Amino acid sequence: KQWYQRRYGGASGALYGILATLIVEVIVNWKIYKYPCLELSKLLLFLALLFLAGLLPWIDNFAHIGGFVFGFLTSLVLLPHINFSEEERIAKLVVQIVCGVLAVILFALLFIVFYLAQGYSCDGCSYINCIPFYGQLLSRFHHGIETQGRELSQ
Repeated sequence: KQWYQRRYGGASGALYGILATLIVEVIVNWKIYKYPCLELSKLLLFLALLFLAGLLPWIDNFAHIGGFVFGFLTSLVLLPHINFSEEERIAKLVVQIVCGVLAVILFALLFIVFYLAQGYSCDGCSYINCIPFYGQLLSRFHHGIETQGRELSQ
């Protein structure tokens, strides 16, 4: 099967959404943290390592990216905010409305694409989901098994 024909399941996309919520929480409450740059850099480093791990075979980075984007947008809409002035309250209200509309549009768009583009193939998209090094790795692995099998049979 091609990479786009495989089905994956699990909660990893939702966990990336929770990670996005943590990042938004640090950004929104920047003034409250003692060392906000340190907190944000720890979360971003963890996120980068997880996305790199998603390049391994049989891990779906598209679910991770989707979970992160929706977690980011919905957390900007749903998380409570501390407002220090009237201008901040209005700015955060505008951000909430824009992110809410973007989340609904993106959900509808992905829903339509899911049903209309079932057999569509994107050559570059496979590199988002998996770096194709495993073909060489598996061929070496199978070659090693065949060699050991011949040695055992002799």
